[in-house]
This record gives sequence, C-alpha cells and structure tokens, in this order.
Amino acid sequence: MRVNKVELLTKEELESRLRVCLERREMPDCFLYLGDSGVRSWLSLSASAEFPIASDLTTLLVESLPALLPRLPARFSLVSVGVGDGAKERTLLEALSPRRVQRYCAVDVSSEMVDRALNAVAHIEVEKCGIVAFLEDLPSLRRFWSTPALLCLLGNNFCNYDPAFILEMLRGQLGADDLFLFDCHLLPPGTDGRDGLSQRVEETYRSELNALFNINPLVQRGLSPDDCEFHLDLVPVQPELGTVYRTSKSLEIANDARIALGSGELCLSAGDRIRLGFTYKYTRGQLREYLVRHGFSERELFQSCGGDNVLVLVGRERA
Repeated sequence: MRVNKVELLTKEELESRLRVCLERREMPDCFLYLGDSGVRSWLSLSASAEFPIASDLTTLLVESLPALLPRLPARFSLVSVGVGDGAKERTLLEALSPRRVQRYCAVDVSSEMVDRALNAVAHIEVEKCGIVAFLEDLPSLRRFWSTPALLCLLGNNFCNYDPAFILEMLRGQLGADDLFLFDCHLLPPGTDGRDGLSQRVEETYRSELNALFNINPLVQRGLSPDDCEFHLDLVPVQPELGTVYRTSKSLEIANDARIALGSGELCLSAGDRIRLGFTYKYTRGQLREYLVRHGFSERELFQSCGGDNVLVLVGRERA
C-alpha cells in the first residue's frame, strides 16, 4: 500500500520560527512536540495519571465508536491534524471497514510524530500520506485528499486555539459534504465559583510532569531546569457567553542563560518572561453557542460520564 510523506515545513524552518518567537519572548505550544525529545516528553505526560485528559478522551472515543461510525459517509478521506502518535486514528481505522476510507492523511508539525502515526497503522490496508504542517496551513493541504473528508482534531487540540479563529478558518475550508470531528475537555460541571475552578485546573495543569513538558524545548537547547519557573493562571475572557476561561502559561527566567538555536545562540536574561500557549475552558452550552455562531450544525455529541469531556461531530450549516 502506497505511503507518502510531504514536509511543508523543514526542521530548519521550524527552528528559525522558534528563534523568531523566542526573540519576542513567546513559545507557542506547537514547539513543545518537536524532535525526539519533544515526542518522548509528550508521550510520558499523556501516559501519566497526573495528566489524565489524553487517556480520558481516548476512552470516550472508543466508547462512542458504535454510534459514531454509522454517522460517517459511506466512503471518505480521513484527515487528522495534530495527529500526535496516531493512537486515536488507529482506533478509528481499525473499527472502519477498509473500503470506507479512501485515504488517510496524518498531519502534524512534528516530523517524528508523523512517522509514529504512519507506523501505528502500517498493518492497515489503506492509502496513507504524512504531512508536516501547521493547522494554519489547511488551505494548502486540501490538495492531498478528496471529498467527502472527515477532518479530525483530537486530543483536546481544539481548545488550544481561539474558537472564533479556528471555526472561521474551518468553515472556509470544509466542503458541504465534509465533516469535522473534535474532542474537548470542558469546564468541570458543578465547579463552585472561580476559586474552585482554579483549584481543579491547577490540579490538572500544574503537575511537575506538565511543567517539565512545557520547559523541555529550552532545556534541550541548554537551559537548566533550575534557571526557570513555570507559571499558570486562569483568566476570564469573553463574558458575553457567560464567562469563558483561558489558561495563561509562562516561563520566568531566573538567571542569565544562553540557549542553542540552529547554528547560533540566544541570550535570555534573568527576569525575562516567556509567554507560552493557552487552553480554553468552556461549558458544553458555550461550545454549542460557538458552533452555531460560526455556521456549524451538530450532527452528534458524545459526553463522558463525568460530563467534563465531549466528542463532537459537526458539519457546515445547511442552507
């Protein structure tokens, strides 16, 4: 079975982008997954009981398959962006009849993750394509598959983008017969006020293993873990929907340091604060309101027993 791999981004280009971001004292979360070290760090975190989001969302997908599969087209392209190690996509492909999947496209900014995702389904008789690219490259990616397509964004990746931005982009790229499948870790039901919510979020995101994952790109480039401190706060945003929350992550540099970037170095000074990525936290009702506002109709929604995880299948609103 034919397998292709396309790199729209080279390692050198990604390293150059990382340098530009760090010069602005920013490090978006996409850079956390790069290289063998980034892969190992993420797999260690996602397998840990300290950070159960990944495993809980995988469980929800497995439990939802009997009801989900009949809702998918008779034959389609399976496209997963931010595919990671491809475990969830393997679960989907193993549950589907091979005749239903026209092509499987595994997309990730990490070339190593793309390789892992393709290797995870090497035993499945389906045409495969690996693509090293950002989600924002979606307009350039459509040539790699045919419609109808099931575009997947799994592993809570949806919540790592501003919902208005990602839904507007997707609405412009999805065809009338395409579907979008994504999962979310929601605000915990019954959380008692902002203090209670902060405590629940801190329990999930302030673990030592998650802090090490977030500082790993700098550590691998020469920064001592003792020379920085991981900070996480919960910030209320967009009150018109009943107050949506967003995590605010940063690294504070404790001592002057130099890190290696490509063929050069970058100086970091004590007191520098490097802004990291974020994760949105909203309720099931707020998520539905976002979808309606941006022209999507819900085809199916599956929710975990505890109510804090959902798997959602949507399409463009029909005229």
